[in-house]
Amino acid sequence: MSTRSTTPRPHRSTSKRSKNSYDVIVVGAGPAGSVLGWELARQGVSVLLLEASRFPREKVCGDYIEPRGLRVLEAMGCLKQLDKGSPLPITHSATFVDSECHYRGRIPFYGSLKDLPPHGYIVPREQLDELLFQTAAKAGANVREESIVRRVSARRNGIEVEAKCGASRNVFRGRLVVGADGVNSVVARSVNLLANDHRHIALSQRAYAEGLEGDIGEAVFYFERDLFPGYGWMFPMRGGRVNLGVGILAESARRLNVKVPSLFKTFFEKLRRTHHRCQKLRLCGPPIGGIVKTYGGAGPNFFAGGLLIGDAGSFVDPMTGEGITPAIESALIAAPVIKQALASGKFDADFLSLYEEEFRRYFDPSMVFVDLCAATMRNWHFREPWLRAVARGCDIAQQDLDFARTVGACFGGLEIHPSSVLGEMWQKTVSEMMSLWPRGLLSLLEFKPNPVFAAARDWLSWQAGWWESITDDPIWHANWQRDLQSKWLKAISLIYKSQDDPRAQGLM
Repeated sequence: MSTRSTTPRPHRSTSKRSKNSYDVIVVGAGPAGSVLGWELARQGVSVLLLEASRFPREKVCGDYIEPRGLRVLEAMGCLKQLDKGSPLPITHSATFVDSECHYRGRIPFYGSLKDLPPHGYIVPREQLDELLFQTAAKAGANVREESIVRRVSARRNGIEVEAKCGASRNVFRGRLVVGADGVNSVVARSVNLLANDHRHIALSQRAYAEGLEGDIGEAVFYFERDLFPGYGWMFPMRGGRVNLGVGILAESARRLNVKVPSLFKTFFEKLRRTHHRCQKLRLCGPPIGGIVKTYGGAGPNFFAGGLLIGDAGSFVDPMTGEGITPAIESALIAAPVIKQALASGKFDADFLSLYEEEFRRYFDPSMVFVDLCAATMRNWHFREPWLRAVARGCDIAQQDLDFARTVGACFGGLEIHPSSVLGEMWQKTVSEMMSLWPRGLLSLLEFKPNPVFAAARDWLSWQAGWWESITDDPIWHANWQRDLQSKWLKAISLIYKSQDDPRAQGLM
């Protein structure tokens, strides 16, 4: 998409106030920062957007924009620009468990909400981020590339941000500062809000490849023993190009001494061997590693004089690791809080705590539940029964669209209703148990594998995993149990409060 020359050029700046003085300084111009810059600028706020790199630039990401994100891009006027490149609509998915496909078909929850596109897009971040950055600039945001923030400090009359802009050192002043500068946020670090809990950090490695056969918009997911808790993905684009990668929980990688590059290499070989359309895949370049910090580890994300949004605030789905749409949403939640602060002249932490109230109200009804699901799967001693449960769930989803739509929503769904998910799972469990003995007798007559034996094996597997976890590391096991209990209590309290998922309605 990008046709911009890589020839060095001067920094862009369109200041409307006194030199180096603004209402709001946004550090970082990824999706979160650029969307916030766009939203504030179009409302007449003097905003400075500082980006450490020069666009277009590569970013480690799955590149997936789901329908809720596309809805915002359409409101910004960006979707038409993306559509000019004829991106491949992602409408289908395939799920492999231990290299065997257990689900293949339409993504069950796409197209169920009328105001959302019935598909997603894979858009490389070097294209998406530059487009959003340009959109913010066109809306009136003051923008500077190659501006590396070194220091953020509070002053009597506002915030001071020191940045290295090319060869020069600049000091910018604002009434508020917003950290949108990623997982290693300088802003978050400067106010002691940098999240660093390995229970909520995932390590990933991704690469682009070409040679995919067929022009089908099917996202592919691999759940494997060596990737637990985590998964591998393959997202297709036009012309046989794909984004593929692996992600695993940082805590598990450290405890098991797992090296992510080795996981990627094994996954790539397995993908080519077991997926019929991937046999001719070849990497376009070496894989690149990164980390994500998920919503379960999100702190208050506000402080005297500022806020944190996007990856800096851990706005990432705990199950999928998807962060583009939550980042955009966090920016849209922050914007009205910032406007109120500017209007009232109140920039203290007490006033800005309104931001946490708002993002919790918006994200918690769905994110708390999927965080519980992710925490339940943190214990790798249960990987064998979990993988069998995932495989069985996919088999059921292949035949039962309602089950696929409701329970499958825990992994990338657009509208999550925890009570419905739990109810559907309980109903299927009871149904499976009641039919167990009749199916067992029939299998004996037909000389097929006996489901009674399989159920007994699964029960014993759960029990074995429990005792293995206790004996392997009793302290870790006790902490894991305590964490689960805490998350269950929080999830249950939210279930009783509301049956609606605000993210389905969106912010625009």
